[in-house]
Amino acid sequence: MPDISQEQRTRDETLSAERAQRILAHLSKFQYASNEHVLLALLWETGIRIGSANSIDLTDVDFENGHIELVHRPDRGTTLKNQQGGERLIALTSDLAMVLGDYIDATRNPIEDEYGRNPLLTTRKARMSRATMRRLIYRITAPCFFDEPCQDCSEGEDRRCGDSVSPHSVRRGSITNYLTKDVPVDVVSDRMNVSRKTLKKHYDKRTEEVKVEQRREHIEDVK
Repeated sequence: MPDISQEQRTRDETLSAERAQRILAHLSKFQYASNEHVLLALLWETGIRIGSANSIDLTDVDFENGHIELVHRPDRGTTLKNQQGGERLIALTSDLAMVLGDYIDATRNPIEDEYGRNPLLTTRKARMSRATMRRLIYRITAPCFFDEPCQDCSEGEDRRCGDSVSPHSVRRGSITNYLTKDVPVDVVSDRMNVSRKTLKKHYDKRTEEVKVEQRREHIEDVK
């Protein structure tokens, strides 16, 4: 059997629902409302890209109506991958809204950027960058985060251990999780801002066994 290339591995790697929930449960217990917790909770529930997470301001989070608004603002320092085509409202669950609210109240650094904007996700000095988001996700998805054996384990600020996954793998896992839970493809497509064709080709990592069981359930519901 030929070895799988690093490029193929990166393209196929997916954060499983079981692993995501284990990490989120650990963060909720030991690092509640931390940068790591709020970032993974946001990426996992919404399936957004890190560029979208980077673009969110405090005023884009509507707690009263339960949604986040994504806006393309190239003249004010942030962009969305699909530009105006990526602008949309994303519904929040009550659990994610609570984590976001507690992060804002207790953890978030009150930063104003050079455009006079107040970012949702911040570090001590600035809007949380995409590079910082990648670094946080690499760290918390590595087995050594739980003091477990880790392939090619490395140390340092910019480390990426061999068994960690990228933020895009979180997105891929989130989309797969929604599909596995039988959320309609059109709903997932709109929420994640990805075409049905691209979703099927690059993001749907359900096994054929899962798909056939889901089809069986639908057929058995037809009387």
